[in-house]
Amino acid sequence: MPTVSAPGLGSGLDIGAIVDSLVGVEAIPLNRLKADEFNLQADLSAYGKLKSALSSFQSALSDLSSLDKFKVFTSTSSNESSFTGTADSDAAGGSYSINVTAVAAVNKLQSGAFTASTDVLDTGTLTIASGSDSFDVVIDGTNNTLAGIRSAINEASDNTGVTATIITADAGSYLVLTSDESGTANAISVTVAGDGDGNDADNAGLSQLVYVSGGTENLTELQAAADSVVAIDGFTITSSSNTVTSAVEGLSLKIEAIGSGTLNLRRDDTAIEASVQEFVDAYNELNNTIDAQRDGQLEAEGTLLTIENLIQNTFNTAANISGGAFSYLSEIGIRTNEEGDLTLDTSDLQTALNADFNGVAQVFANSTEGYVARLDSLVTSILQTDGVLDAREDGINTELETLADQKLVLERRLESIEARLLAQFTALDTLLSSLNNTSAFLSTQLANLPTIGSKK
Repeated sequence: MPTVSAPGLGSGLDIGAIVDSLVGVEAIPLNRLKADEFNLQADLSAYGKLKSALSSFQSALSDLSSLDKFKVFTSTSSNESSFTGTADSDAAGGSYSINVTAVAAVNKLQSGAFTASTDVLDTGTLTIASGSDSFDVVIDGTNNTLAGIRSAINEASDNTGVTATIITADAGSYLVLTSDESGTANAISVTVAGDGDGNDADNAGLSQLVYVSGGTENLTELQAAADSVVAIDGFTITSSSNTVTSAVEGLSLKIEAIGSGTLNLRRDDTAIEASVQEFVDAYNELNNTIDAQRDGQLEAEGTLLTIENLIQNTFNTAANISGGAFSYLSEIGIRTNEEGDLTLDTSDLQTALNADFNGVAQVFANSTEGYVARLDSLVTSILQTDGVLDAREDGINTELETLADQKLVLERRLESIEARLLAQFTALDTLLSSLNNTSAFLSTQLANLPTIGSKK
């Protein structure tokens, strides 16, 4: 009779493969859970991209978020070597006649020549003033060289605005004092008390550094303190600085040199157009992100559709502004194309700016009805804690936690099933091995029996 062949195993079967196949059938529900988990993780990632796109869009709204953002002016000087100007949102367009007759300057005083910066003067107390503010510098045996005095002045904690330097020239080393601020109100004076040589006013010892304009002048004035003087449309303005900010509201005039000319201020429509274009581009980036998610990972997500509808409703709702010439963005050149993106017609925008500049600004930046204010408020509500996105992400995370618990139960069940199947097939293999041995023994015995009719 035939013999059961069992190389390595009593049954001749690949028990491992059989058990893996049976466990694989049992694992189908687990694999479905893993697929659901993967999709939910992908949903979280997609909502993360949407949140980032909404945040970027909200940031882009800031350039048009207030009426002041539309008050952008550019200035043109007919004599830039003499003066230039910059304007802020408080300025108004116009042309100004400018005549600069004096330029502000800092005060500079120099000492006499010393052999070197290590030369010793004497001890005492220096009182240094810049205008009405003053500070004291104590000079003793540790800092009474020219270099030591320079450092003591510069390092004084209550220094009110005087910088000391040493200039070494062919004739020797000089201590130079310079006021930090320009203008006659910041002129420098130096007095000495307790000079080591007993005389606080002579041109020896520490009192070599005394300087009181119109009095003891042991220092030499290298540069006199001076105010700037400029006439704007015939009105004279004197300033301690070369930057005049208080003469014309919203205008900062920078004085460079004596001279005259004209300064023109005009509305910078190019800058306004650039801000509007940035608004259009930012929305289109957001819209493209929404389109990609709607056609992709978030195709069946109601939350995405809700957000999209909220944004579209905001764009489609008129800006109800009393006295305004415009109510819709389409009236100032911003329209929606077939793909849902915004486009900007710069010619229409310019026409609207010329017709009613304030009306254009109000459509964007009115604090309650402007498109920017309403869009900003909408995005804030979407992104805030417990907002629509936050709620959906919480829901997804709850689903993931439930799936994790279900996976754990199924994995433990599969482990139990695999162990049971291995035990059963191992027992079967042992039984078949025993049967094979019995079969072999019987075959041998039967082969040794005498056949009928054989002779002994």
